Amino acid sequence: MPASSRVRVYMACSLDGFIAGPNDDLGFLDEPARETTEAPAPSRALSFEGFMDQVGAMLMGRRTHDVIAGMGVWPYGDTPVLVATHRDLQPAADPVWGVSGNIESLVEQAKEAAGDKDVYLDGGNLVRQGLDAGLVDELCITYVPVLLGGAGIRLFDDLTRQTKLDFVEHHRMGHMLQVTARPRR
Repeated sequence: MPASSRVRVYMACSLDGFIAGPNDDLGFLDEPARETTEAPAPSRALSFEGFMDQVGAMLMGRRTHDVIAGMGVWPYGDTPVLVATHRDLQPAADPVWGVSGNIESLVEQAKEAAGDKDVYLDGGNLVRQGLDAGLVDELCITYVPVLLGGAGIRLFDDLTRQTKLDFVEHHRMGHMLQVTARPRR
């Protein structure tokens, strides 16, 4: 396994920490920015495309897979996607395959598939497991300016240990704020 392979999280959430609303609703992520007369400032934020260029494999949870597959557009191209599941998997696209095991073995499988590129860890449950196990190297969270107010799926609920972070950078991304942090080792 190459030493340069990192485990990274790239997610969007509401300002109060929700990655999905009730019934896995992601509509709040597509809310347009409030109209303004200000010219948009140039952004150095990491775009999804720029992030995916650095990714050699993705490890996602089954629920996340099912929600994304149900959208009709598979945004990951030909990037290998390992889906953590204990049930039969009807892949949305190739190369997608089901894997099972503890978070350490799942991340190890994803690193092998990633080669010398990074692993994209996606899905609230897997992200929490990865943080608890000390396996996440970087979090890139884009905050959408909305408060969902207690309904939906929170990104950081049910963590079993405190994880201290160092902020690496922050950027405006249109009407959103992107923050990159790394867990302290």
